[in-house]
Amino acid sequence: MSLLTKRAFTGASIQDDGRSGLQRYGVTSSGGVDKLALAQGRALLKDEENTAVIEFSAVGGTFLVQESSFFVLTGAEAQLYLNDTPILRGQVFRAQVGDEIKIGSITKGFYSYLHVAGGFCTDSHLKSRSTNIQAGLGTTLETGKILPYKKKLNRNFMYMNLGEYCNSDSIRVVSGPQTDFFPEKVFERFLDTEFEVSQKRDRMGVKLNFKSKNFFIEDGLSIVSDAIEVGDIQIDGQGQPTVLLNDRQPTGGYPRISTVISADLHKFAQISINSKFNFVLVSLEEAIIALKELAEQLKTLDEQVDFFQRDPHYISNLLSYSLVGGAIRGDEYDES
Repeated sequence: MSLLTKRAFTGASIQDDGRSGLQRYGVTSSGGVDKLALAQGRALLKDEENTAVIEFSAVGGTFLVQESSFFVLTGAEAQLYLNDTPILRGQVFRAQVGDEIKIGSITKGFYSYLHVAGGFCTDSHLKSRSTNIQAGLGTTLETGKILPYKKKLNRNFMYMNLGEYCNSDSIRVVSGPQTDFFPEKVFERFLDTEFEVSQKRDRMGVKLNFKSKNFFIEDGLSIVSDAIEVGDIQIDGQGQPTVLLNDRQPTGGYPRISTVISADLHKFAQISINSKFNFVLVSLEEAIIALKELAEQLKTLDEQVDFFQRDPHYISNLLSYSLVGGAIRGDEYDES
């Protein structure tokens, strides 16, 4: 009832919905960066909320199945193979004992997720299985690591069109905690600037490149440290913006020029390195409406799930299925 990690790359970890309500104690939420991808996998496997998954960033890994179960890959586009047979993203598949699951490089987006029926049952820390490397919580992946999951759970072979939301060219923001510290012309230039996702990114945050003048302000050096929210866009001492994500520091003193709205966090997280985009300012009311629309989308994911029509040519264990619905003697229609 487990996966054996044959090969994993830096950035792969176990994640669930994270640890809410602990930031006042210095522990940020962590959890899967792409909430939509988590919900899609759970809908496909008919799982309860807050099941744990493997999150990959940029590249995947290779795993050996030690107990038969059902799996599905969601999130960013990546090459998925079961014993060298390609499997579609968003397609539930069954892996038997001894099978090899391989996830290759991510070709569009940044975070992909491998789900197993019932979720992974790794150690829980502070009521969550999510990994926060900086805090020493959760489970990171390395060669030889055993990832347990529930035994003998049956699922149907379902499929979902996961939609296109990786590499969005516009991300909505609202005014941040220190927006008023920035001169109006600086803030307008921020909104007019085309940004590029740099290679300096992880689950703590994403540093942005740009070609215009930087966004440094003198008053930014005297900001009193306060709580940091996921999506806050922090301007450092060099005037460079960083969008803070799930494993961000709980408090900080750099000014935050704006904040990515909750409904667009998964879209921002899935922008590939070197991809370009712009920020679009919206009102708080518009942000709330967008969040309600996302919540409604998550509630209706079950309606997007359908049975997957599989090609028998690609079913390696075809003979193990019961393909005969009845039997006859063979002489029923012979003439007497």
